[in-house]
Amino acid sequence: MAAPSSTVGTIDVGAAVDLDGFLAELEMTHPAPFHGISREDFVGALDELKAGIDQMSLASALVETMRLTALLSRQGRDGHQFAIPHQEAEGPILPFRIFEFDDGVFIADALETDLGGARLVAIGGHPIGEVLAAVEPLVPRDGPATVPSFRPFFTLRTQVLEGLGLLSAGPVEISLERAGTIETVNVDPISFEDFQGWGGPGGFTFLPESATLRYRLSRDDTFWMEDLADGVLYARYSAVAPVGTGQAEEFLGRAAASERVVLDLRHNPGGDNHNYGLLLAALQDVSVDRIGRLFVLTDQVTFSAASNLATEIEQTTGALFVGEAMGGGLNFWDDVKFYPMPHLPVPMRIGVSTRYHEMSTPDDPRLTIDPDIAVPSLSSDYFSGRDSALEAALAAG
Repeated sequence: MAAPSSTVGTIDVGAAVDLDGFLAELEMTHPAPFHGISREDFVGALDELKAGIDQMSLASALVETMRLTALLSRQGRDGHQFAIPHQEAEGPILPFRIFEFDDGVFIADALETDLGGARLVAIGGHPIGEVLAAVEPLVPRDGPATVPSFRPFFTLRTQVLEGLGLLSAGPVEISLERAGTIETVNVDPISFEDFQGWGGPGGFTFLPESATLRYRLSRDDTFWMEDLADGVLYARYSAVAPVGTGQAEEFLGRAAASERVVLDLRHNPGGDNHNYGLLLAALQDVSVDRIGRLFVLTDQVTFSAASNLATEIEQTTGALFVGEAMGGGLNFWDDVKFYPMPHLPVPMRIGVSTRYHEMSTPDDPRLTIDPDIAVPSLSSDYFSGRDSALEAALAAG
């Protein structure tokens, strides 16, 4: 943790330098930094934070910096601009993973407890709806569908909950619902390092791996295919990693022998846009011969380069989209450059977008792709191993 900076009056000099530097970096680097808020309003909020930050607790200063940053994307199209504590400044994390299903917030997995599968009812005595509403203004977004995907990143951080006035230090009281019964238990937060070691890089946003659900199978290959019953070719793309010529040719060959093709982009957080060109070209060829028989599965975790791929598919093929609206946008800013802010009470780094990705038409007002066949994300499906979105694609047409 950085040592407290010297102060002049009510303004913390070190924090002021960092915040002014962030504003300068934002205006120098971002192609349209104030697309979602006027410059006057943003600078006013920044000046207010500068004037009061030396009177704040560490947790409050962290939260208010996150809130300031999220103002930039409050109208969408800028979901990569996270305000993140430096690695050495990371605070405790709740010892479980959560996921926002359409039927509630559930503990998807828990460390050294049997809480997995329970519906989360309250944290620190506050109903979960109140907690989610308090966290929502901190979340950067491409659109509304980004929020449930990224909100756990903030909700699981006890320092964030403390800064929002929802928790005090010490064990955390949570209320759960299982089999119609409400129970209250105390849990001890764990270190960020322990959470990462247990949950992995996707611990805040991904559902845990599954032995039965194809989109959560544990596999090293990021692009793979499977022939399903009734002439269906299922292709899973779990990250926007390279798809080579051989893979694209195999996909085309197998698609030619299939009645319908399903491309699964669920839980694909993105990668490098340069990696999907051959796959996109193959899908465009497939679409010519499979009018109404090419399906793309998306969910709230489909983001960044994966949403770019989805948008190009939508714009250039006759594919039908199934599942949930993707968390990523169609036209949005990205390629963030992280600006260090080491003199804040909690040292942080903030992403500043450097490039606009325009995969749809310039005047497209949409913030995401709403599916042609909407399928709710239900906890009962996940915990029972049922894939309702894939079932809907297989039943269509």
